[in-house]
Amino acid sequence: MSQFPHINLPLKDKLTFTANPVNVVSLPDGEILMNFASQPLITKLNANLEIVWEKIIQGEHTNYVSSKLAASSDGRLIAIAGMTDIRILDAEGTEVLHSVAHRSWGWFLGAACYFSRDNKTIWYVLPGDENEMDELQVMDVTTFEVIASYPLLESHQYTYAFHATPCNHIILLEASAGQEESRLMQLQLTDGIVSLTKLTQCDNMIMGNFAPSGKEFTMAPHYDEPLAIYSFPEIARIAEQDQVAIFDGSKDFPATEPDNINYSVFFVDDNNLLIVSQFGRLLLLDSKDLHCKAEVMPEGIAFTAYDLDGNPTTNPDYTYDYSSNIINVIMVHDKLLLTTGDGQLRCYDLPV
Repeated sequence: MSQFPHINLPLKDKLTFTANPVNVVSLPDGEILMNFASQPLITKLNANLEIVWEKIIQGEHTNYVSSKLAASSDGRLIAIAGMTDIRILDAEGTEVLHSVAHRSWGWFLGAACYFSRDNKTIWYVLPGDENEMDELQVMDVTTFEVIASYPLLESHQYTYAFHATPCNHIILLEASAGQEESRLMQLQLTDGIVSLTKLTQCDNMIMGNFAPSGKEFTMAPHYDEPLAIYSFPEIARIAEQDQVAIFDGSKDFPATEPDNINYSVFFVDDNNLLIVSQFGRLLLLDSKDLHCKAEVMPEGIAFTAYDLDGNPTTNPDYTYDYSSNIINVIMVHDKLLLTTGDGQLRCYDLPV
């Protein structure tokens, strides 16, 4: 008997690319924009995952660092944040409207740009020089003039991620130092002045997303800590669940190594959470008691068992852990998008 009931998700659409998609950005009318690992290609897809256009936009890439992509919510502007510059392009990706050159980010570091909810400003982070701090800058979207700045954290230690909040004037900024630590900060711009509040109650947790109600958001554990839900705008922990309780037994996946949360917890709706596990499983949790309701089984997703040396095995006595072919899990335009190790973008309905 299975540990959890199964929710089978039929495949709706899929596309296969020559490289793994690394950024999937929402555009109006169900469209999305995406770029790929270590390639200068940017692709725009319509709501049916059909290619609208593809553009080669040169930039500095390495095997470990890809440019980070962003777009304004009205679809008028695209931002590409690379290792040594930031470029603002028109909606078709044909004209560079503005660029900002900066010192090179180190491997695995960097920050995507962030367009404010009213599309009046662009927020980004510049790497500091040795013995300096990284710098947050805010740019006017019409004039491309820098209107505010703020010193952040030690240079070349963190990768940054901006998160929109239900409040138009509040932004969350996440700073992660690999597997060492993670910090969450609250940003506001008032009369041309940036204010920053350190949310130490969220230290070493990984930002998820907001519930549709806007009153709560999820945080995934960094290591063995519990999954947590925080209130907004108070930023108080209001619920948590130990990982052992979530994966208790793991009867479907017997292994030496226990399964755990792989840094990803999302609200699907106000009543359900979706977690991504280290084995590549998708589990649906009740947002009220944080108990697992079902395991989500997307069509075409396969699991491989591995032994202690990292070799595939079919012998349950030697199974150390598992891995599915899922690379990234994205929820956008009320769809579940999965990228896979063979360069596919797969689309499903949400599991609720």
